[in-house]
Amino acid sequence: GYNWSNFVNDQVQPNGWYVQQQFELERQDDGTYLLRYAGYETTESWWSNPVYLGPTGPDGTLGLVEKSAAAHYSKDVVRSGVDEAVAAVRGKDTAVVVVGSMPAINGREAHDRTDMGLAPSQEALVRAVRAANPKTVVVVENSYPTTLGTLQKEVPALLWTTHAGQETGNALADVLYGDTNPAGRLTQTWYRSASDLPSILDYDIIKSDRTYQYFKGRPLYPFGYGLSYTTFRYGAPKRVDGGYEVAITNTGKRAGDEVVQLYTHQRASRDKQPLKQLKAYARVSLKPGETKTVRLKVRPSDLAHWDVTRSKWVVESGTYDVLVGASSTDIRSRTSWTVRGETIPPRDLTKVTRAENFDDYSPGSVRLVDESKARGTAVGATADGAWLKFSDVRLGSGVSEFSARVAGSSGTVEVRLGSPTGPLVGTARTGGTASPYDYTTVTAALTGAAKGRTGVYLVLSGGVRLSTFTLR
Repeated sequence: GYNWSNFVNDQVQPNGWYVQQQFELERQDDGTYLLRYAGYETTESWWSNPVYLGPTGPDGTLGLVEKSAAAHYSKDVVRSGVDEAVAAVRGKDTAVVVVGSMPAINGREAHDRTDMGLAPSQEALVRAVRAANPKTVVVVENSYPTTLGTLQKEVPALLWTTHAGQETGNALADVLYGDTNPAGRLTQTWYRSASDLPSILDYDIIKSDRTYQYFKGRPLYPFGYGLSYTTFRYGAPKRVDGGYEVAITNTGKRAGDEVVQLYTHQRASRDKQPLKQLKAYARVSLKPGETKTVRLKVRPSDLAHWDVTRSKWVVESGTYDVLVGASSTDIRSRTSWTVRGETIPPRDLTKVTRAENFDDYSPGSVRLVDESKARGTAVGATADGAWLKFSDVRLGSGVSEFSARVAGSSGTVEVRLGSPTGPLVGTARTGGTASPYDYTTVTAALTGAAKGRTGVYLVLSGGVRLSTFTLR
């Protein structure tokens, strides 16, 4: 029921009612089953006994009881959906199997998937139908990447669609019968395995080399991927005012649409840059043998990235690769673009510097935290030895004092040069504050080694929260 209310199955068919509770069958040694309550909308780890359905009460309702008092159920197969599907496709010209997800069940807000694959029962259905009819088309209908395992190689044709709406069935039929030439493109990278991804709680796509921009592996299907019933040839990109032009030719026997994609890559930079980054795209309709020139708008300002040293967007001077193709991995033609921008200067830590503007950090032991209830971001250490790196710092003839705004538990902030275990030039100690939002200033004298141009590391211990700091 809604908001913990009682719920009653008073509908005559599935989908006639919606229950926000979840139940799970638990097989027992004697072959019977228990129905375990598995949470309100999502699996709730805090839910304790009673968690099982008991026997039906005198009024026809079911209550929750401890496991020892739970009702035992038997399970009988009245109809086998797999057997019916096999019988339906045997001897037919083609079989179509639709699998995927139900938006309110298989992964949604507050209900993360625990696995990226298809449900085992769906894989079994596909394999059974494929065995009965080799000409099987598998339609995957869901709204997120799925690792298809060996099915990707086992079936002759795969078609993907989102939960597009009420006309999805008609649109799907048009594509399957060839009345419409598909031109959809993936807006996500489809990985081969969940092992290609970091923890679900790791949101740093740069450090974890995630998304098409940084992923160095071979995806199942890349960002921007999508096939057509025809083929296309790409000409060389030409620089024009406001962007690039490229000639696209339909080299197949059917009319179709191509989605032309332009990516860029910065060859050299102070900062870690994407392997490629989508900057423009255009969809063009072409008849068989027809050629059209597509204009893709991209300006120098589109090449900007965030400069953590000065908290501003910057376009660096340098050479940029311009990559034009049918997906992020299917690059058909390329050129280079020399851009006159600016050079990011060495860091000046004699100015008040926000800790969140680091260049790098120790994985797993640093987290961004709220500086106050109203605004701001600070950095918190979750383990001793957590470190922040500030690259290419100009210390000049030397600095003599480190000053920082800290909060939280008592601990230390070490100032080291070159690496997290490099020369120690100073240590600031904090006695802790009453609240994680109650900041105080700590200082430390720095040794004469703190000079020149180098990387500065701040090594934290004791659960310290660091807001800002300064070298003087």
